[in-house]
Amino acid sequence: MDLGVCARDLPAPELCRLAQYAESLGYTDLFVPDIRGADPDPDGPPLGGRDAFVSLGSVFAATTTIYGAVGVAAVIFHQPTALAVAASTLNEVSDGRFTLGVGISHAEAAERAGVAFPASPMAEMGRWVSELATRSHYGMAFGGDWPILVGALGPKMVALGAAHADGVVLNWLSVDEAARTVTAAKEAAAETSRNGRTVLYLRVMPGDLARTDAVNYDAMANYHQHFVNQGLHTPDDIVAATCLPASDLGEARDRLAAYAETGLDLVCLYPHGWDEAERNRILAGLAPG
Repeated sequence: MDLGVCARDLPAPELCRLAQYAESLGYTDLFVPDIRGADPDPDGPPLGGRDAFVSLGSVFAATTTIYGAVGVAAVIFHQPTALAVAASTLNEVSDGRFTLGVGISHAEAAERAGVAFPASPMAEMGRWVSELATRSHYGMAFGGDWPILVGALGPKMVALGAAHADGVVLNWLSVDEAARTVTAAKEAAAETSRNGRTVLYLRVMPGDLARTDAVNYDAMANYHQHFVNQGLHTPDDIVAATCLPASDLGEARDRLAAYAETGLDLVCLYPHGWDEAERNRILAGLAPG
């Protein structure tokens, strides 16, 4: 199992320092979520959420070996051709180090942004994967052949990503659920002779922030069902089962070893909410090898 890092909404200079530090420690990948779906009201609160594609361009200019991914871009906020051009540009800039993660998002996020949510998310995601894969492999004049990962919660989306894209990006999984999901993904991938790469975000956050994250995700219907299916019924249950303890890096390493036993291909540590020094301490303490 490889180790990577997930980092959201950091200023570009700080993100570049993080990428350089992670690269020096042997982390293989940096995933940057595409933060979109804000309230479109011009009289509402100030917009936040730095652009993941622009941010990764800075990262690729500052690093030499670490791979970078947008993980994931919610397709309901994008247009297929523009997304393909952005992906190919980053793949060209990075000499082939870019991966595009895509997901369907959630009805709640679409409503907040005033965007229509598809009546059939599976069919819509399948259409996007097909179109983007065609563009990546046959339809770009430059920078093509970028891998596509699908953000997946339920078994049908896991199967789609494993069998028809290059794998899946997973989130909020216990060790037991990760093992079940990896098995399902590999079985689906085998049916189409694909690899079915499995990537998991694993939070290692301050306790209050991890709990707030759990509450916010649990407020979305699909994630609520995702947690219930794992027997997780409270924010404290969710954090205990799906996050690493930053206060005890020895225990965190033991938990990482348990995730490695599930067959996951890549775990991206998600050290959100720390200052730079504390984040570096955590990454150094959990570094590969």
